[in-house]
Amino acid sequence: MKKFLILTCIILIHNLLFSQIFNCGDTLTDVRDGKEYQTVLIGEQCWMSENLNIGTMTIQNGSNNQIDNSVIEKYCYNNNEAECDEYGGLYQWHEMMDYQTQESSQGICPDGWHLPSDQEIMQMEIYLGMSESDAQETGFERGTTEGTQLKVGGGTGFDALFGGIWYQDFGFVYNEDYSSPNGYYYSYFWSTSPGTYNDTYMYRNVNTQFETITRWQTDWNFGYQVRCLADEFISSYHFEYNGKNYEIVKDFKSWEDAAADAVSKGGYLIEINDLEEQNAIYDTIVNGAQIADDYVTVNNGGGIAYVWLGATDKNTEGTWLWDGNDDAEGLNFWTGQGQNGTGNGQVVDELYNNWGGASSGEVNEPDNYGSGQDACAIALAGWPAGTTMLGIASEWNDIIKSTELYYVIEYDNDNSIKSIKKNKFEIFPNPANRNVTVKGNNIENVKYIRLISITGSKLYNIDNKKKCNELEIDVSYLTSGIYFLSLYNKNNILIQSEKLIIK
Repeated sequence: MKKFLILTCIILIHNLLFSQIFNCGDTLTDVRDGKEYQTVLIGEQCWMSENLNIGTMTIQNGSNNQIDNSVIEKYCYNNNEAECDEYGGLYQWHEMMDYQTQESSQGICPDGWHLPSDQEIMQMEIYLGMSESDAQETGFERGTTEGTQLKVGGGTGFDALFGGIWYQDFGFVYNEDYSSPNGYYYSYFWSTSPGTYNDTYMYRNVNTQFETITRWQTDWNFGYQVRCLADEFISSYHFEYNGKNYEIVKDFKSWEDAAADAVSKGGYLIEINDLEEQNAIYDTIVNGAQIADDYVTVNNGGGIAYVWLGATDKNTEGTWLWDGNDDAEGLNFWTGQGQNGTGNGQVVDELYNNWGGASSGEVNEPDNYGSGQDACAIALAGWPAGTTMLGIASEWNDIIKSTELYYVIEYDNDNSIKSIKKNKFEIFPNPANRNVTVKGNNIENVKYIRLISITGSKLYNIDNKKKCNELEIDVSYLTSGIYFLSLYNKNNILIQSEKLIIK
């Protein structure tokens, strides 16, 4: 008889790649001084929507520079600390960088945040509508209205304030609380990127003179404002309805990727079974999560914005299932197409539906218009755009599943994940209070392990770098509650997900 060595690897959660990922839109508290900053999602980036204000005020007498002395130094406009409280500090480039030179480095940002590179600022500008060719240009005539969008009331939430600058030969200038030498007011923001001349660095300027954004380079010793970007983040809105937890995820994913993300967190794309739930979900999308009705434009859905739900007919055309975990199983609630398609659509067993046109008594959707419209989404406006000819805001439409949208996750509050496929690995004990063991054949194929709270607000990522027959996970540092233990392969594809109770 052959004898096999059982190699058990112990994974200590509290000291191996243990991290809490920031939820963009929440208030960021800088643990160094207790100051709080609002945050905002712009495209796929999470920005501080206030200027950084860390450090000790240094009196600027007209010639002294901030120095490398292990103390973060800042200038405050007119040497007045109250100006820093309102507009943030003014920092010279080397001070901002904490005397490092790497692109996108942390610099003086809080842990988990970093300074933006020139390219990262371009990414935001392009998201706001600037062409790539304009983004690469220098000067003030770049793009169209992107600068206006970054100002207070511009719609992005970036809220650039005209806090002015400190300038070696002119002192403090261009703060909106004081008279400007040229009648205009400015916000200057550093990037980490070097310019084309020695010891010059790229910056952006948003001002009252132009609707555009100026991109230029200047000497390191100017005092400019600083914004930080999150290293990693999620952007979600959590709420409870009728005893269940829900999460609205403000992240652009295809229907299939959204379903995979839902399963990895222990949930599934939402299933709506009655009018009360429908109304609660739509109201929360619009008024709770405050998703704008123009956050995206879906051309294959009538030119309006949508949010993914958990229904699909991807497996059999015309057979609509609530299949929010994408396992080809689920409740069949509708067959066929609405009046804008073949007109043969039928409700199954009088189950609830809210397809486009339902409010008028003539169901127009789904219609598989142009083919390939295999996933269900809730509309944020009437369509086609500017009309309600096929549907109104809150009704459902079938659109192409590769479209990238925000999505809603639903969580069951029982001891099983809805429709999870048969387990491949044993995970025990459960409930647990100290250690959890993962055991099974081919355990070495498990590359990543994630522990996620029931609300999805805390994410713990563990990289399994060793090849083991068993994985023993120390969970003694977790607080009591319900978590989801998810196993992924090296390609970051979900293998298995289990609800885990910590006593």
